[in-house]
Amino acid sequence: MTTASTSQHASSTLMAASAGSSSATGTGGSGSNTTTSTPSSSAVRALAMEYKSLQEEPVEGFRVKLINDDNLFEWEVAIFGPPDTLYQGGYFKAHMKFPHDYPYSPPSIRFLTKVWHPNVYENGDLCISILHPPVDDPQSGELPCERWNPTQNVRTILLSVISLLNEPNTYSPANVDASVMYRRWRDSQGKDTEYPNIIRKQALAANAEAKREGIVVPMTLEDYCLKPTRKVNTESGLDPNFYDDDFDLETEDDLPTDDDFDDDDEDEDDDDEDDDEQQKELSADICKNKCNNNGLGVARAAAAEADGDAESADDSGKGETT
Repeated sequence: MTTASTSQHASSTLMAASAGSSSATGTGGSGSNTTTSTPSSSAVRALAMEYKSLQEEPVEGFRVKLINDDNLFEWEVAIFGPPDTLYQGGYFKAHMKFPHDYPYSPPSIRFLTKVWHPNVYENGDLCISILHPPVDDPQSGELPCERWNPTQNVRTILLSVISLLNEPNTYSPANVDASVMYRRWRDSQGKDTEYPNIIRKQALAANAEAKREGIVVPMTLEDYCLKPTRKVNTESGLDPNFYDDDFDLETEDDLPTDDDFDDDDEDEDDDDEDDDEQQKELSADICKNKCNNNGLGVARAAAAEADGDAESADDSGKGETT
C-alpha cells in the first residue's frame, strides 16, 4: 500500500467515524448520554502513521498488512520464527485488533496459526503483560509498569511477542499443559523432548503454508536481520544519502594532481640545497672565528713572552755592579 492510499484510508475512516457519530447523536434530540463506538480522530491518525512507518521501514521478525483496506483497526500480522530457536522457519499469522480509543487502550492479538505455547490460549488469544490494561491487580503478579501504557506501539508489542515465544512466562500461564511441558523440558536440560517436538512440527507446518503463499521465511540471522535501505531520488536517480554532510565537498579543481606533488618535490629539493649552503656558510664562519681566536691567542702569547724577556733583561741589569 502506498503512502497516498494510506492517507486516503485514514481520511475515509475518519469520515465514517464522523458520520456514525452524527447519526448516533442526531436522533432523540439529545446525544449526551448516548454511547457510541466510533473511532476517535487521534486513534485514526496514530494508526495511519504507524502503518505507514511499518510499510516504509519494516521491522525484522514480522510484517503487517490491513485485513480490509478500508479499516485501519484490524491488521493481519505475520511473525517469523527467530533463527536458532525452536520456532526457526515458522510463519505464524495473527489478527491484531485496535480499540477505538487507541493508544490509550491496548490492542488484542489472536493467532490464526496453531501455536503451542504457555501464554497462548486454546483459541489463539495471546496473554502478555504489555497488552493488559493499566490497572493495579496484585493477584496477577504483574507490576503496573509491565502493563500497557500509551507510549507503546505496534513495534514494541510485536517485538515483545517475538521475545515471549522463546522465553515464556510460566507464572500465570494461559495454557497450563503447555506450561508444565515447557518446565519439564527446561528442567531436564533438553532431555525431555516432548515440548520441542511439538513446536518444531508446528513450525514446519507453518513454513509449508508460507511456501504455498509464496512467502520466503528467513532461516539465518543474516536474512532475519533486515539491512537498512537507502532511499533513491526518483527524479535524479541519485542516492541523497550518498554524500556525508560531515565533510566538505571538493570540486575537481580543488583536488590535488600529480603536478602538484612534483612541484612539492622540487620545492623540497630547493629547500634542501638552501639548507646545505646555509650549513656550509655557518661552518665557515665558525672555523673563521676559531682561527681568529687562535691567532689572537698566539699574538697574546708572543707579547707576553716579549714582556717577560724585557723584565728579565731589566732584572739582570739591576743586579750588575760597576
